[in-house]
Amino acid sequence: MSRRSFGSIFLFLAVFSIFWAAGVLAAERAEELDQDKDGRKETKIFYEGDLKVRSEVDQDGDGKPERWDTFDPHGQMKTLATDSNHDGKPDFFQEYIKGRDLVLREYDRNFDGKIDERMLMQWDNNKKLPTFTRGKPGWIPIPGYTWLWIEEDNDFDGKIDVYDERGNEHPSKARIGQRMQNG
Repeated sequence: MSRRSFGSIFLFLAVFSIFWAAGVLAAERAEELDQDKDGRKETKIFYEGDLKVRSEVDQDGDGKPERWDTFDPHGQMKTLATDSNHDGKPDFFQEYIKGRDLVLREYDRNFDGKIDERMLMQWDNNKKLPTFTRGKPGWIPIPGYTWLWIEEDNDFDGKIDVYDERGNEHPSKARIGQRMQNG
């Protein structure tokens, strides 16, 4: 092997090693933050290069996360999951389908690792709360999510027991008895 070939191979390996190391280091970069300003860094944000891809939040200070988020390529939240019973496994899931306008929420209400309730929610700027003030009915604007459809497995047998659609007095019964699809 000539000196020139050896030099070319060495240069190639050196450049390859630099790019490989930069890629590995970029994929493993994490930043810890104290977002609630209590003096404890409860949030860990993971980056691939400059792209925020996911985060973990230890909300109660027990050293393990109770919330997990993922982000789209624009840095907007795509999914979130939370652990409400502190067993280290998520039991509530939310996926943003059309930005924040349309979301899918899923619940594992009996903490067995299977979804038992699922609903599609839509943001409603015109949502109002009925009130009764000074003897007269009225409304207070409270923009928020309104469910479009919901399916539930109330006896936890893995099959849909309840299916309802907002504004439809006679929703299809075809979903009743079907397997509740997980995640």
